[in-house]
Amino acid sequence: MKSAYLYVRVSTDEQMRKGYSLPEQEERLLKYCELNQRNLQRRFFSKGL
Repeated sequence: MKSAYLYVRVSTDEQMRKGYSLPEQEERLLKYCELNQRNLQRRFFSKGL
């Protein structure tokens, strides 16, 4: 199984309002890992606001 490292980032308030919030991005990435059999190693978050 391949490893995965998640990097979740939001740069602007507009991104937050348009469905790209940190939790929404994380959820999508976790689903991707599950569907593609990736072994999650670590998560990184950056709130560039």
